[in-house]
Amino acid sequence: MLKLPQRDFAATLPLKPGTIQLSDTTYITPKEWRWLITVSSLLALLVFAPLMWVALRGTENWQFMGALHNYRDGATYLSKIELGYSGSWLVYFQHTPEDHAGAFIQVLYLALGHLARVISVSPLIAFHVARLGAALIMYIALYQFAAVMWSRIRTRRTFFVIASIGSGFGWLLAPLLQTETFPDFALLPEAYSFFSTLVNVHFPLTFAVLALLAAMLILALRPGLTATTSIFIYPSIIIFSLLLALLYPQALVPIAAALTAYTALLFWRRHPGALYSLRLLLTLTLPALPFAAYYALTVRYNPMMAAWNAQNLTPPPSLPVMLLGFGLPLLLAIPAIFRAARRFELDGDRLLLLWIAAILVAVYLPTTTGRRYAVGMIIPIAYFATRAIEDVWLRYVARRWRTFIFVLVSMVIAISPMIMLFLPIVSALVGYPQAAVGIFLERDYAVAFGWLRDRTDAADVVLASPVVSTWIPGWVGSRVVAGHPYETLNAVEKEASVRAWYAGTAECSALIAPFNIKYVIVGPQERAIGTTACIDTMRVAAVIDDVTIYTPILPTAP
Repeated sequence: MLKLPQRDFAATLPLKPGTIQLSDTTYITPKEWRWLITVSSLLALLVFAPLMWVALRGTENWQFMGALHNYRDGATYLSKIELGYSGSWLVYFQHTPEDHAGAFIQVLYLALGHLARVISVSPLIAFHVARLGAALIMYIALYQFAAVMWSRIRTRRTFFVIASIGSGFGWLLAPLLQTETFPDFALLPEAYSFFSTLVNVHFPLTFAVLALLAAMLILALRPGLTATTSIFIYPSIIIFSLLLALLYPQALVPIAAALTAYTALLFWRRHPGALYSLRLLLTLTLPALPFAAYYALTVRYNPMMAAWNAQNLTPPPSLPVMLLGFGLPLLLAIPAIFRAARRFELDGDRLLLLWIAAILVAVYLPTTTGRRYAVGMIIPIAYFATRAIEDVWLRYVARRWRTFIFVLVSMVIAISPMIMLFLPIVSALVGYPQAAVGIFLERDYAVAFGWLRDRTDAADVVLASPVVSTWIPGWVGSRVVAGHPYETLNAVEKEASVRAWYAGTAECSALIAPFNIKYVIVGPQERAIGTTACIDTMRVAAVIDDVTIYTPILPTAP
């Protein structure tokens, strides 16, 4: 078992009741800070390398729409920032044409919109700047977790590297098996630190809160300190609980379940620290209960939110695939995991082992959102990998080879995230951006969106092909008929209806009157669907080279 220096557990002077000297435990030297800021900045900026390439090189006649990874969800984040930019503090799904009540969910993006309006920047810029800031916060929080756990700089950096860029064997097995269902290869960005920074703002912020919360709980539960607490412990846990409830409520479930199991074991063994652990558990769970009640009532009584929740299906991969998705970090962690399970001592090992177990149980429970509970899973795996490296694996590596082996392992565990970083722009790199439609659209659409933005509001409905409709709420601010598999009510049926309308196999009035459509877009993506015969009954509102905007002529009342 690793031994931490005396300063990690006790001060040179006797502790007064009710205090913990946090500075002794979490101290990070100025040299470490310089290293951390440098490495974190490089990792955060690396995420923007593909964006910079697109911005500097450009794609002739094609417009980058704003999100490289999981562009459909990226478009919904932009639409919510646009709502905040317009002054709303409630989320309305702009990817569906029906009027509906809003909900206080995904408030981070609404707040970004309000901030963007105050400082006069576009929602798109606000989104990407926030991603950069969230990534930096996450990396600092991961290192702070390491500083709580270990005093040796080498060990802290080992954990930081594994936790930051660690991934599995998806890069090898996904191409061989012709599948994208590997966690570290497109399926589970919320489970990996670097991968999370590619897709949105709330994933890396959730990572940061989880790392700080886990560090705080481990610090508070250390043997010998369970009867005392710092004035910082309880307020910090309350803040972390509230942040997770706002950012990513599912993240609270596994770590709260782990602390529940930890506390139950203390009571079962009649441990004197059981009541103290119970107080920590209540401090973690009670602040989030009002949010849980609100979310449950919203899904129960708001029909649109209920439909969204029913469509928002995220089943997990099989257990073997899940384990392969953590690859080398998990293999390295096996000795430490076995030792933690065998000894099951009252230290960080027990809580983090229970955290991994709780994640797996939550992921594979028969729910519709199973894989969302895997958020932050690389943190406890990286912890056990680091413990095993220090206690076991370094014994078998000669000192002169350690740096080489460390670099080699770091390169292997970073293969999947590096592939995922650049994969969306491969087609553009070879001069074929049309293979990445959705990430890119013909440039005329961007001009058309600007025209529409000046002539529509949030209640207006614009008809376009599904791939074009994905971006209209974020770029224009108006609604669409079908644009997202989760946030469009009856998404499958609506997408089929839109395609049938453009293909000329549906009544021309089938969509126009029921959804009170104000404008219809016809461009390359719409013509690719079919004949667009229904446009013969419409009035031309604007022609932007290869994109035409029409105004439907609604029948007059008798």
